Amino acid sequence: MELRNCPECGRLFAYVARNLCPACLEREEEFFKKVESFLKEHGGATVSEISEATGVPEDKIISFLRAGRLISSSSNLVLECERCGKPIRIGRFCDECRSVLESSLKRDEQKRAQERDAGRGEPETGAGRSRMHTAELYRKSRSKS
Repeated sequence: MELRNCPECGRLFAYVARNLCPACLEREEEFFKKVESFLKEHGGATVSEISEATGVPEDKIISFLRAGRLISSSSNLVLECERCGKPIRIGRFCDECRSVLESSLKRDEQKRAQERDAGRGEPETGAGRSRMHTAELYRKSRSKS
């Protein structure tokens, strides 16, 4: 069990799956339910309108959008791609930037795998080779000498 400090309130908690203590996680779920129910009735609202009507901070609403918990179906709830600034409706990156980042990560992983495989090569032989023995075999070989 890993102990962490909650980034919202600073309390110490046992980290399980989300980086929030149980009290802050419950409060975040309440915020989400408020936003969700407001959007069912007022689908074309902006982030600031939602915040004013529900009391949920704007940064929480944006984090729900970025996490994919809310999807903007109107042009009023538009996010910007963190890489290029294009308008997006969900997540952190537009489709183009996401594919560029994915291909870059794949290339880097393949490069690391090739370097790892190249480093394995043939085991060293002769006096420079590291050796491992069981304690019993080591003692036997020492007693013979």
